[in-house]
Amino acid sequence: MGFIFNFITRIVKLFIKLSLYLAIFATLIVLIPNLPPYSKFTSIVQTPTQPRVGPLAPNDALNNVEQKYKGKLVGPEAFQVYNGELYTSLSTGEIVKISPGGHITFVTKVGLPCTGLIQEDICGRPLGFEIDDKGKTLYVADAYHGIWKVDMKTDKKQLLVSPQVEIEKRLPKLFNSVALDKNGDIYWTDSTSDFSLKDLAYSMTTDPSGRVFHYNAAKNESKVLVDDLWFPNGLVLSPNNEFLVIAETCRYKLLKHYISGPKKGQTEVFVDGLPGVPDNVRALPDGSGVLVGLFTVFDDEHPMLHRSLSTAPLARKFLARLQRLIEIPFEYLNSIYPHVIFQEIVYYIGHCKSVSPISPPLSGLVQIDWNGNIVAAYFNNDKSIGHISDGIVYNDKLYLGSPHVQDFIGSVPVPPLLKKAFETVKKSESPKVETKPQAKPKVEEKPKSKVEEVKSKEESKPKVVQKPKVEQKPKIDQKPKVEEVPKVELKASIESKPKVETKPNVEEKKKSPKDANVERAPPQQNKPTQAVKDPQQPPKTTTPSPKTTAPTAKTTGQPQATTTPKPAVKTTPPPLKPAEKSTPPPPKTTSKNPEQPKKVQTPKPSQDKVKEQIPIKEDIPSDTAKPARDTLKVIKKGGVKAEIPVPNNL
Repeated sequence: MGFIFNFITRIVKLFIKLSLYLAIFATLIVLIPNLPPYSKFTSIVQTPTQPRVGPLAPNDALNNVEQKYKGKLVGPEAFQVYNGELYTSLSTGEIVKISPGGHITFVTKVGLPCTGLIQEDICGRPLGFEIDDKGKTLYVADAYHGIWKVDMKTDKKQLLVSPQVEIEKRLPKLFNSVALDKNGDIYWTDSTSDFSLKDLAYSMTTDPSGRVFHYNAAKNESKVLVDDLWFPNGLVLSPNNEFLVIAETCRYKLLKHYISGPKKGQTEVFVDGLPGVPDNVRALPDGSGVLVGLFTVFDDEHPMLHRSLSTAPLARKFLARLQRLIEIPFEYLNSIYPHVIFQEIVYYIGHCKSVSPISPPLSGLVQIDWNGNIVAAYFNNDKSIGHISDGIVYNDKLYLGSPHVQDFIGSVPVPPLLKKAFETVKKSESPKVETKPQAKPKVEEKPKSKVEEVKSKEESKPKVVQKPKVEQKPKIDQKPKVEEVPKVELKASIESKPKVETKPNVEEKKKSPKDANVERAPPQQNKPTQAVKDPQQPPKTTTPSPKTTAPTAKTTGQPQATTTPKPAVKTTPPPLKPAEKSTPPPPKTTSKNPEQPKKVQTPKPSQDKVKEQIPIKEDIPSDTAKPARDTLKVIKKGGVKAEIPVPNNL
């Protein structure tokens, strides 16, 4: 028994000594002046938590979370739906969009390239963001790099609020959330002006230093609306733009700040005593209220240490200074000898991830109307998802975000009240989805332009189609069957007589040396000239008759010159063919020629004029009766004098 008693006394003495040492150490840390962090520590009284009954009663509505897009993204913080696609901000610094089919596409990134999450201050960390449907513009609150305006078409970025510019003698350190006004102005939150996101744990133990700002787009300046808030987080505008609803995270409440109306500039409590840590705030699409993410939910069995220490400033001061004193040596070592291990130690000591393990393993969502009444609450208590920062209904599922190490998006069935609140989104999204196929035909309009080019080519083809108008001219070919054309030709021949009589011998002399050439030419040109040149001749005959007289003299000398002499060439070759063969048939032709115009036309002057042309043919040497048929065929092809005997041969 003495041995056991001595052992117990030694343990007690050791415990007392350690307690004294710790007390002395803690006293020194607390009392020694000018130790970091350089912040105030005062007693902060919290409002009692609302009882977990009624809408706040425990439930498992968010249990059995399905892991969507596992391993494809890290730390989805906030959500927005635009054009039927889901947008989310990631801890890797990007904002991405997810199609209904599950394809993830990069949208934009404000930060710079980096090696990993431990360089979060370089990569950037987008938290809240808004999408302007009219201007197709993205407004991003990056925790480290400020408020940015991004063109969603060109990815052109514009810095609106810089972290390097003081606002009322203080630099903003942690840009958290944005709300877009109808006039293009922005309301945004700076969670703390003392610490950046990588030192978030300090802001939970120090006194409040958060602010809410109004950014005037016309003047390009920000003005403080509310100050001394304990980590202001998400915010949203009321439907009539009368007030803002602001989540004050470390006080577990929602505030209402009036921006218009008789209470403009006043701030009051919207909802107090929440059973969790409020994070992002979302206006419900049906206008019934807001949906608030509860990052951590606590109860009697799972108390919140930070809440218990709010009235103990010395304890908070000790924890903050102790944490900082542990961090300083590793920062110094990393500055002398940069190494990944030192960077990771510094990152995890001050980051919120260091506080997460000691936080209650519960999280959820709370639905509140615009009058500040809690409508419903939804909780997760099976640890299938970490800390919930935001929730949104998409693809008939409730999507849940968690901002830290979670590498997926949680998905659960939509509770009935939320389903009703988001039904208007489906109606509004349906036309947006329809705009995409409408955009596709716009892409198809380019081939339509090609078709239009083809149509323009076809419009050039109607010029060829005008040739069927020339095909209508075969109606004129029907007229030569009526033999109206030979009438004109006879008149042309009458007018050509004096000119032919002046130069008959010259033509004959020229014909005689060219007989062989002309004889070879007409058989080659006979049939093609009929198919091609016949439609060209009738318009010439229908137009002026004197044109036929003038080219006759020219065609005798140069049959190959122009289009008009070509029919004259056809008149010359028929006498050349009988020139080589026989003389007796021409009188037969003379007898037939006058008889046939008599059958067709009775005018006597035409017979006399034809007889006057016959002696010209008689001067040409004649051949046997066989070439007489050839002359009739040639005359048929020429269509000038001998169209009449052709039906007799037929």
